[in-house]
Amino acid sequence: MSVQPRQRYPIRYSLQRWNDGKWFYGSFFLILLVLIALKVFNHQSIVSFVPVTVLDGVVLIAFWLMRRISYIEVTDEGLTIRYLLRHITLPYSALARVRRQPLEVAFQPAERRRFVNRFVRRLAREPAAYIRLDRRQPDLIETAERQLGARLVAGADIVVPIVDVDAFVAQIKGRLRGQAS
Repeated sequence: MSVQPRQRYPIRYSLQRWNDGKWFYGSFFLILLVLIALKVFNHQSIVSFVPVTVLDGVVLIAFWLMRRISYIEVTDEGLTIRYLLRHITLPYSALARVRRQPLEVAFQPAERRRFVNRFVRRLAREPAAYIRLDRRQPDLIETAERQLGARLVAGADIVVPIVDVDAFVAQIKGRLRGQAS
């Protein structure tokens, strides 16, 4: 197999969390900096503003880091899925198929509705990657659910809203076809 560059597809939950947070926490951070500057200019104490400003900066950095470490990576060894601090690497032999469907399809069963939050609702009609795991490996499905969480794993499918779903599906289908040959 030829060596292909690693391709990363960001997970849209984290992108959405960053886009929401950067405006709220970012503007709050700027307001706090302006207030601190005014207090310093007027020779007043800034002690009460410092902890809040630091905490707000930490929240901003945390959202930015979440955005950076939440992705699906296609490598020669397999598929690596990282979401926040959770991750799993799946060999291509563990994948049965991959397809593109709206995200809301995964949350239609009654037992899955409890996982619907505002991020899922906002992305519901958007396409997501449905990665079907080989059902002959039930321990792999359990491991995937334990590693990634129940929101991303629906039965034997790993459901992830990612950027550029069509390119991802085409790339994985090409690898699965190449493996079958």
